[in-house]
Amino acid sequence: MAQDKENPLARWSRLKREAAAGTAVPEPKPAPAEAARPAETPMPVLPPLEGLNPDSDFSAFMDKRVDDRVRKLALKKLFSDPRLNIVDGLDDFAEDFTLLEDLPQEMVAMLEHARSTLRGPEPEPEPEPQQDVQARDAEPDNHQPSQEKNDDEGNNGEDPNDAARRQDT
Repeated sequence: MAQDKENPLARWSRLKREAAAGTAVPEPKPAPAEAARPAETPMPVLPPLEGLNPDSDFSAFMDKRVDDRVRKLALKKLFSDPRLNIVDGLDDFAEDFTLLEDLPQEMVAMLEHARSTLRGPEPEPEPEPQQDVQARDAEPDNHQPSQEKNDDEGNNGEDPNDAARRQDT
């Protein structure tokens, strides 16, 4: 009992000295946890899966010793009942939002008006000088024309529509 309250460093030092002197006394080992546990209760009696209904007691199937496949079959039987198999409409991702209706023309006009009011009128793109168009047409085609156009505009090869969409947001 006195050794139980012994400082851990003092205990370690004492055990090292005893081991070096050859007078080490084996420490009593604590009882294993299995021996401290009371006798396990017997496996619960499971009702037949065919006779289950929503009013049945499913608690026996929730025991950790019941096989997972049997538990899943019982839960599948429980949730196949129409009273428990109703979607409540509160699921955020239960609907298909890819099939949206078009906005009414009045709403589109109102949104365009709000955009022009808040951001101002969009500037008209400047037309290319006629001589640059003629010079470009006269050059040999060494690369793709769509990239040349995008590179001339300073878009680094991206689609000009993407740049316009990014400016809108």
